[in-house]
Amino acid sequence: MEQPPPEVFGNEAYVCPQYAAAEREKLWPKVWQHACRLEDIPEVGDYYTYDIGDDSILVVRSAPDRIVAFYNVCVHRGKRLAQGCGSVEEFRCSYHAWRYNLEGECNFVLNPEDWGDRLDDERLKIEHVQVDTWGGWV
Repeated sequence: MEQPPPEVFGNEAYVCPQYAAAEREKLWPKVWQHACRLEDIPEVGDYYTYDIGDDSILVVRSAPDRIVAFYNVCVHRGKRLAQGCGSVEEFRCSYHAWRYNLEGECNFVLNPEDWGDRLDDERLKIEHVQVDTWGGWV
């Protein structure tokens, strides 16, 4: 059975591995977080990576009036698709060149015939996370 975090005194919350693990499990998946500002992604194709714990999230302006967020991983081998921030027309995995549109939907698989009928649209879509805006924050 996992130990609960110790009582927090002084700076213990900032340096305690058990405390950080408890936050990753019980806090971060359940609360809104500030990922970036709207001015960080003003144009279609602009993205911002938000890292929290072991997760990396891509926040993307996919249309003039639409912002989406999805895990920053290729569904094939889990390689990160982007780092930092920038602007793209699509995301491309550097491992096997799979490509994803601005909504996180795979639009190119190298040698799809090798997969037979095991690849369908749902398996090729990167999992989204909730995103919204408030007061200029994403």
